[in-house]
Amino acid sequence: MSVAHFIIYMCAALCLLPGAASANSAGREKVALPQAAPLTADCVAEAARVSDLPLAALIGILATENGRTGEALQNNNGTWDMGPFQVNTTHINELVKMGIAPEAVLQDGCTNAYAAAWLLRKEYNRTGNIWQAIGAYHSRTPHRRDAYIAQVKSHLARLRRSGIFALPLFTPDSASDTMSGRESE
Repeated sequence: MSVAHFIIYMCAALCLLPGAASANSAGREKVALPQAAPLTADCVAEAARVSDLPLAALIGILATENGRTGEALQNNNGTWDMGPFQVNTTHINELVKMGIAPEAVLQDGCTNAYAAAWLLRKEYNRTGNIWQAIGAYHSRTPHRRDAYIAQVKSHLARLRRSGIFALPLFTPDSASDTMSGRESE
């Protein structure tokens, strides 16, 4: 896949889903700080690669979360979702132990992508199933997890219908724990 195609894909993930941001942020307090560094396609691809995750998994989460570098949204439980991948503040202590500052997760798009990939990898190691890991990225509560999986699948299907999923982002395996790109999973 060429860099140009990937950039187009990332733009589609961020731009084709205008309703996602308003649906996710309705009624939530928002804080915006200056960006230290924007999210780039290379950061997302490298975060997927070093975490040994399907790139499509991170793209699906990014399209579903639809956050922005430098922005955080408050949740009803008092936690905050930060940056493009909306990394929740409940993970901050673990990230700090790994040397990742909360400010970097919020204000640096690349750091946010790596934090998201770390969290998804942690959930994948726990569940052994990429879709369950994607759901647990959002919540381990079954009904919330399952609803999130459905949202991610819907966003990936929308991107596929736009013609962007002609790109080789998925494995050919159709097993339920892979990202084959088929809607039936």
